[in-house]
Amino acid sequence: MMIRHILALGLVAAAPLSAALAQENPRQFAVEGAGMLTCARFVEARADTTSPDYQRMIGFIEGYLSAANLYEPDTFDLTPWHNAAALDMIVENHCAQHPDDRLVGVIQSMVGGLRPFRVARFSPMLEVGDGQNRAFVYEAILRRAQAALILRGHYSGPEDGTYTPALRDAFRGFQRSVGLDPTGVPDPATLWKLLNP
Repeated sequence: MMIRHILALGLVAAAPLSAALAQENPRQFAVEGAGMLTCARFVEARADTTSPDYQRMIGFIEGYLSAANLYEPDTFDLTPWHNAAALDMIVENHCAQHPDDRLVGVIQSMVGGLRPFRVARFSPMLEVGDGQNRAFVYEAILRRAQAALILRGHYSGPEDGTYTPALRDAFRGFQRSVGLDPTGVPDPATLWKLLNP
């Protein structure tokens, strides 16, 4: 599952980070606003996802990860298929277990956990799917997905980043095999299950 993998990659390591980061990181920086709120506040705010508190926290998370795209080496997009809902689930899972952690520490740990999934260089964004089921996905991610589908025996076409009827059918077969809705669209849940090592 997506959340467990991120946690295993480093999100769990977010427990009391502030003192450790201050000592180990010579590039200290000020954190203001939502980043200083605790996990307990995040979990509480999730009860009403339209609340200003929740919106500020999700905005902080997305903003921090967007800024990390600039500062992380060899990174074009650190979260190439993660939407706000996926990020929310990852953070909530951690925060439910570590209520005293600060949001900024959780997100700093996420950066490390997400590195293996990043898109390192510019890649065109493609709209794929049909009238009812559509998604936006990087061409580089489609290539990775094609390679993974080949390894799992669902696809035998080229690894060219092109969404074809054969690739759609391969996604459907994979989705059925892992218990997802067989839309044939590489949505965040499909890509997570397919591309995790």
